[in-house]
Amino acid sequence: MRFCLLAPALAIALAASSPVLGKPKPFAGAELLTGRGIKPAAESQTVQFGLDVGTSPMSAVLGYLKDDLKNKAVQKCELAGQANCAATVNAAMNQLKQIPDATWNQLQALAASSPQQLDAQLQAAGVTDPYVRQQVIGYASQATPQQRQDAVNAARIAANAQNSVNLLMEPFVTVNTKYVQVGASFPFNLRIHNGGTDASMGNVTLDIRSGGIWTKDKVSYGLTGGLTGYLPTGTRTADESARADLFQAPKTMHQYLGLAPYLVLGLDADQWILLMLHAEYIAQVGVRDHPPVDSVHVFKYGLGMVLFPAFFLNVLAELNGLVPLAHATAFNALYFTGGLQFKIAFFRLALAVEAPVWTAARPDTTVIGGVPIGQLSKYNVLSRVSFTF
Repeated sequence: MRFCLLAPALAIALAASSPVLGKPKPFAGAELLTGRGIKPAAESQTVQFGLDVGTSPMSAVLGYLKDDLKNKAVQKCELAGQANCAATVNAAMNQLKQIPDATWNQLQALAASSPQQLDAQLQAAGVTDPYVRQQVIGYASQATPQQRQDAVNAARIAANAQNSVNLLMEPFVTVNTKYVQVGASFPFNLRIHNGGTDASMGNVTLDIRSGGIWTKDKVSYGLTGGLTGYLPTGTRTADESARADLFQAPKTMHQYLGLAPYLVLGLDADQWILLMLHAEYIAQVGVRDHPPVDSVHVFKYGLGMVLFPAFFLNVLAELNGLVPLAHATAFNALYFTGGLQFKIAFFRLALAVEAPVWTAARPDTTVIGGVPIGQLSKYNVLSRVSFTF
């Protein structure tokens, strides 16, 4: 009985999304989850709105950073012949957690100067125990001023580290005309941990793109060029989420104004398979809250594929990479994204997993927007719910 009731509904859904009855335009359903896609024709998509969600388990990342810094500090303490080293290091971590953000900014700036100045500022901040101050100064015993700043910042982040799950949630809307497609998104983060849930705003993201589609013998070719802007509207705590997903990091680096021009080449084989190749240059300029470097420059590339885009069930597969150009050591990775997308009439639901194929070695003092990352989240779960008209 249940099958008899479900069969007609399923048949209607299949018919509504079939390439024969639906007569989809080339590159309809060309959206990817991580990479760039071809601008669709206005006849196939005028307005789209929805929600992107990226889920990243951060426990391994933060736990590694905290444990590694503590172990190094204990080793230095024991080599110096001091007693109760583990207790002293834990006390140092607790002291760091209690220092207000405003005072911490001064400490980080002084870390680039000299140990004596840093020690004086620690005393002024209320850190009276000389052994605790020595541990903090020890974190900053690096070769260059920038490395000293990064190391002290790493100690601060590690002191506040908690096992958590990071959710990057991004409501979005796009409006598509014959010649131009414009879009906006408003990302925010939720970090769920044992102590509760912390919320932070990301950088408002704007996008504009244009292009054309040409068809010959049931094969269509597409060319799209666009520009994405990341406005520095995020809150300070959003920075910690940059390590969750490198490809979304410009949306969480609150100190930077970002501009990203990109180009996409596409091939549509009669709505059986879509292939899209994209290249992108990301330039971020520090504009607020004393960024660790004046600018960050990254090259992004990728290949995306959508199988059976005209049917109600699509297969998504992507290979995306990042190459550091300037002040962006952490942006050096290659990731695979694979998943499924369900489409019924104007409703779409996509679910995929993003995992690293290769990542370059990263020292503990490598930073993204002032936030150190020794390791990245091993995988991310990506999802999208959207309505397309």
